[in-house]
Amino acid sequence: MPARVSGSVKWAALMLTAAAAWSQEPQFRTRAREVVVPVSVLTKSGKPVEGLSANDFLVLSDGKPQVSQMISRDSDALPVYAVLVLQTSDFSDAALQKIKKTAAVVSSYITNDMGTGAPSQAAVVTASNDVRVVQGFTADPNILGDVFARISGNGDSGRILDGVSLACDLLAHTGESARRVVVLISESRDRGSKTHFADVTEKAQKENVVIYTLSYSAYATAFTQKPSDQQPQPGAPGAYDPNAQGGIPLLALGMELARLAKVNVSQALAEATGGAHEKFTTLRGLEAQLSAAGTEIHNRYTLTFVPTDPQAPGYHRLSVSIQRHGDWRVHARQGYWADTE
Repeated sequence: MPARVSGSVKWAALMLTAAAAWSQEPQFRTRAREVVVPVSVLTKSGKPVEGLSANDFLVLSDGKPQVSQMISRDSDALPVYAVLVLQTSDFSDAALQKIKKTAAVVSSYITNDMGTGAPSQAAVVTASNDVRVVQGFTADPNILGDVFARISGNGDSGRILDGVSLACDLLAHTGESARRVVVLISESRDRGSKTHFADVTEKAQKENVVIYTLSYSAYATAFTQKPSDQQPQPGAPGAYDPNAQGGIPLLALGMELARLAKVNVSQALAEATGGAHEKFTTLRGLEAQLSAAGTEIHNRYTLTFVPTDPQAPGYHRLSVSIQRHGDWRVHARQGYWADTE
């Protein structure tokens, strides 16, 4: 008759077996996650290119080709969730007067469902000394006109990185499959944000947010710059040096000599997330750029792929190009993040 095994012995044996299994398997594994890559393809003149298939794209992850698939824009239409981030510094009054007149353009070109039947929504964030949500997501096109009319300049800061970070948080909490977009209308550089550029771009890339930026120049502020407006030190909030060569210099325009060698944060945000960056000086120019952004937003391809190689946690470079002959302009984000389980 076999000897009885006590409960304590059984428990010890179970713990030894579990310990052996634990020692053979890592506690964390890299998750083989599907990577989503929103892409827009334009002609040299800026017209969206239609009719491309997954085979027309060459997707590289860390320099290695990937097998991508496409989510059809026609059969799987997604709504647009857009957050408009507006710099509302007191010295931005001239630009704000133009922005106030563009609510109808935003409703017509950015948050319009373009006949897809996918209801799109917009929210508005302002950024100056404070960063505020002045309008939550709404599908009512008439509300934007009222919101824009109430916006006024105040404060001497322009916390655009903080504003974009808040916009990404709003988009992350929509809880829906959608084309997530931020439209930033501001100066080209940041004034006073607590958020670092790297943190904002990481958040946007992880949430598949595409950032479009329209920048203006506030000439009148050149004579009233504070010591804090001097060029940020490497690693400071707002600093971005994509080529480790001093950043992207601004144009040398008369009274803006003091701003030479400043980094162009708005352009960098667009490039990092696959959006587009433009400048405007007139109402007509602003309306044209908003219309172009809306057209591009509604004509983006969405590619997906599962990385062919095991992914180390952290950031991975992306490159997207067209394998057809032609003079193409391709907008796609520059990287993605692999997490651990």
